[in-house]
Amino acid sequence: MPSDKRSSRSGASASRSRTEEKFIPNFTQLKESLASLPDPEEWMEESYTCRITADGKRQSLIFAKLEIKRGSSKVARWVYEGKVLIRNRDV
Repeated sequence: MPSDKRSSRSGASASRSRTEEKFIPNFTQLKESLASLPDPEEWMEESYTCRITADGKRQSLIFAKLEIKRGSSKVARWVYEGKVLIRNRDV
């Protein structure tokens, strides 16, 4: 039955993914994670995960490597593929 396969995720796994999806970094947290990013030109993987502490919990921010055209050549840059919460006090 196909519907059983879709709901085969364990309760712990399902609640963990929901918790991770709800985390939105603020500007300060994003800035903190930027300091730990490696040089994208030298990093061999297509993504990099930064771990930060937010509200006493460890959270993951995943950055993807993207090649963009700059002049006549392509350069690698990090892109955060999530959302960022910017509060007035962060600006």
